[in-house]
Amino acid sequence: MNKNLIVSASDQKYSELLIELYNSTKILDNYDFAILDCGLNNESLEFFKKKNIEVVKSEWHVDIPNYKVRGREYLKAQFSRFYLDYYFPGYENYIWMDSDTWINCKETFNYYLIGAIQSGFSITPQIDRASSKIINIKWFFNFPYKINSINYKNISRSLNKALGRKYAGYYTINAGCFAYNYKFDGIKNIRKNLSNASEKGRIFGTDQVALAITMFEDKVPFELLPSYCNWMCEHHLPKFCSKSNKFVEPFIPNTNIGVMHLAGLDTVRVNKNLLHEVQTLEGNKIRKSLRNI
Repeated sequence: MNKNLIVSASDQKYSELLIELYNSTKILDNYDFAILDCGLNNESLEFFKKKNIEVVKSEWHVDIPNYKVRGREYLKAQFSRFYLDYYFPGYENYIWMDSDTWINCKETFNYYLIGAIQSGFSITPQIDRASSKIINIKWFFNFPYKINSINYKNISRSLNKALGRKYAGYYTINAGCFAYNYKFDGIKNIRKNLSNASEKGRIFGTDQVALAITMFEDKVPFELLPSYCNWMCEHHLPKFCSKSNKFVEPFIPNTNIGVMHLAGLDTVRVNKNLLHEVQTLEGNKIRKSLRNI
């Protein structure tokens, strides 16, 4: 048993992505891997069992009415990702990864572990120089009449509009990958805010609401990592280094990307044969999958 545990979750729809994520962890040292089951079939469960991977049924941890769930068991991961020490006790550091992520560079990925050890909790804000658009504003002549942001939408719907307006212009904290130390006391704040955000029965986005309120309102300090630790391919395609066989951030110093994140790219997530035109550091353009295949 190692000191560090990577955990992901999936239903059967994304089981192939989950396998790709697991395969990407093989480049690491001193990490175990475990799964929260949100609807995997027997064949997938047997596959992971043969790999000696611990699989545990995910729970809700909050009261959600059935008419809100509508059979979408995979949404349990919105809550259970903040209870990893509950499901898998005995580890010192817990790393959550969405099933549509995979590890591209172990040295960059290890910043999550370093941050958890030093500060208790490490995560990547969803903001970068490669993504120019931060907030959506609709204008009526010279006056802004509607301001949209992820924080405003999620916080307003889950909690109240006053808090939504207060943090509308703040960056989103990406819940798709984070790490925390078992001694991190701020996890209590996250769980409290998670429960508060779900009282209206809203599910999707509650994880980001809990993180935002914990950091901005409760002022619990997080170790904030650069965007190349969790690269959102939806916002800007990375470049590729043919020499190292790794994806890198698109601007100098072209740091190796730690985690490739496919959120928002539905066609990529369902079609592993889909190729993108990616520019290499050597000045060429190649057709390449964004998945770990």
